[in-house]
Amino acid sequence: MAIVIRWCVGSRDQLMGVIKGSFFGQLIEEDGFSYYIVDDPQRLLEWATVNGYVFHGSTRKIKGDLIPHQANDLTKESGNRKAVYMTRHPLLAEFTALTGGKNVGRRKNSCYLDITEDHQVRYPGTQEFGVETINEIGDSGYVYFFDKKEQVDEEIGGECLSYKPVKPLVVIKIDRNYFRYPINKL
Repeated sequence: MAIVIRWCVGSRDQLMGVIKGSFFGQLIEEDGFSYYIVDDPQRLLEWATVNGYVFHGSTRKIKGDLIPHQANDLTKESGNRKAVYMTRHPLLAEFTALTGGKNVGRRKNSCYLDITEDHQVRYPGTQEFGVETINEIGDSGYVYFFDKKEQVDEEIGGECLSYKPVKPLVVIKIDRNYFRYPINKL
């Protein structure tokens, strides 16, 4: 069953209202770090993608603003820029929430996204995810939500970059057992 709720992006209060009302989100506060637990994280991320949000995934609890850091990936079109890297892809956000900030070695993902005319997210083709050190994958992680129009400075090859610190609108927790795809050993 698809949930389609559309309105203007940007308001943290609006986003929290959707999370609480449509996705039955529960707010958790731990040592100054707040996040939501939702019934179906992937469906929430898909809704947010259609509605103009982008994401940053990490195993780390990041309090306050996300600060630009130097990337270490020469193969990316965006190169080694000092930025906060974000994606509009729900599966990639979940994958990086479980592997980002961990010593997993090389990471590889091959995932594709289409948004249909009726505002549904589809994943054409095969979605593949892998890491070099499989036993280092996190049991859980966090996805940080941002307003693409207001908080992204540049989009390169499907990646969204902010060259200045950015404050997440909302954070949700992702548990590994909710990620619907295997993460294989490279």
